[in-house]
Amino acid sequence: MTSALAAAAQTTMAAPDGASQDQKSAPETGPEGWPETRLDTPSGQPVPRFVSLKAKQTFCRSGPTFGHPVRITFMRRGLPVMVVAETTDHWRKVRDVDADECWIHKAKLSNAKTALVTIDGLTLYARPDAAAPQKARLGRGVIARVEAVENGWLRVSVDGRKGWAPQTGFWGVIAATQPAAPRD
Repeated sequence: MTSALAAAAQTTMAAPDGASQDQKSAPETGPEGWPETRLDTPSGQPVPRFVSLKAKQTFCRSGPTFGHPVRITFMRRGLPVMVVAETTDHWRKVRDVDADECWIHKAKLSNAKTALVTIDGLTLYARPDAAAPQKARLGRGVIARVEAVENGWLRVSVDGRKGWAPQTGFWGVIAATQPAAPRD
């Protein structure tokens, strides 16, 4: 069941008592299969939205309490996850790149904007233009810090290297939630 991306993200999974790993909720979807955006949430933040993991190890539970069993253990600080639901007592239901869902307390999440590279050999360019000089190539599973979004391109940084790449090479970004690129 574990995809190459999940393996690259170093996640481990355990099904909760009596539950199948294949059971997933089916939220209402909007354009292009994204869940409908809701603003009437306990935090006042839109759902869905992307956040990232604060710690190198994060436990994601089968329900919204510390008493629920751990369903997934994420082993990557900065890994993006999509918040798909919230509780009034600070739990967030999240979806990972493989569409697995579980619950994380908000204290374990960051608003830092990151994106997961989903293709091998993703090229970083000097400008948001495929004809621009190439600066680097990123491997599948790399986590990049998102600095800006512009016309389907992301400006990202990875280990001190900065550049632009097509948004289609990443998971973890909803363009409307990201800052626009600063103008020179």
